[in-house]
Amino acid sequence: MKISFKYIIIMFLVALLGSGIGTFSIMSLYNKTNKQNGSVGNVVINEVEYTNIEKNDYTQAIEKAVNTVVEVSCNVRSAGNSFFFFNGGNSTSTSTGSGVIFSSDGYIITNEHVIDGIVDEESIQVKLYNGETYGAKLIGYDTRTDLAVLKIGADNLPYTQFANSSTLMLGQDVIAIGNPLGLGISCSNGIISALEKEIYVNDVYMTVIQTNAAVNAGNSGGGLFDINGNLVGIVNAKKMSSITSSVEGMGFAIPSDTVIRIANDLISNGYVKDRAALGVRVYRANSYYQTSGVVISQVIEGGSADIAGLQPNDVIIAVDDQEVESYADLSKILDSKAIGDEVIVTVNRGQETLEFNVTLQSSSN
Repeated sequence: MKISFKYIIIMFLVALLGSGIGTFSIMSLYNKTNKQNGSVGNVVINEVEYTNIEKNDYTQAIEKAVNTVVEVSCNVRSAGNSFFFFNGGNSTSTSTGSGVIFSSDGYIITNEHVIDGIVDEESIQVKLYNGETYGAKLIGYDTRTDLAVLKIGADNLPYTQFANSSTLMLGQDVIAIGNPLGLGISCSNGIISALEKEIYVNDVYMTVIQTNAAVNAGNSGGGLFDINGNLVGIVNAKKMSSITSSVEGMGFAIPSDTVIRIANDLISNGYVKDRAALGVRVYRANSYYQTSGVVISQVIEGGSADIAGLQPNDVIIAVDDQEVESYADLSKILDSKAIGDEVIVTVNRGQETLEFNVTLQSSSN
């Protein structure tokens, strides 16, 4: 069968025209699709709006807890540098931390070390999550548990719900909410890394919860919450190292069961009631000439030590034959005693070593 050259030319032109129309249609469709999705150069931008995001456990827990966490700040005394301050005077700095709202009528829980060395109560400021700021009054504090209670003049506040810290489990999800570095309220998540962990903080041995949730300076006094948004602890410390500035993943919190008990005592009495005490005030830090033992700074009139015959400047070196080298040692021994227990207190007085039988009374400060 013969096919003329003219017929071949016509068929080629028809095929070429069809190919061009097909290519144009495909490019039109491609450009139309890109325009709908949005495009910049060769980058396609998806403009689909996510309207069905579901709240997960963390979202719901934070939503419940975040409004109950506050920022705390106050002016505190800083040890002066003798090269810059005559007679080694003092300078003033701003201490920033966190707190949690304990009750709807304005009681706030924070750490004692946040307000330690406070210049005056007028400087205490509490900032709520909604931005409102109030002056606060110091109700009471307890150095042995590193807890303090403040009061602001506000009502109908959202307040923290507490979980039972004695039921916590290793590996349980937790959320730390606070004011790290004074930059405002933020959240971090982690797990319970250890329970009933004994640490040494500010000359006191404490039993705390350990977490790997990120905590930094300023988180002190903030909350550690469970996945239900209930408070399991008050954040108070982070492991530090002499080699590096900090150790990551080792934060600590005071258990909620302790927090509730101490806070209620501070609100009711201004101090922790029913705690065995010697009836003395002591210097928490040793001086350059006193490197061992604890020096009595004041004997409380009518207290246990006063009745037994202890005096200011006596150096406590042992209680019931347990050596006392620091305030931490003395605190740990007294924590193991009960009101009414009789203990033998050994002191150095000048060149003499004396022993006193002391019947422990209730703490009143």
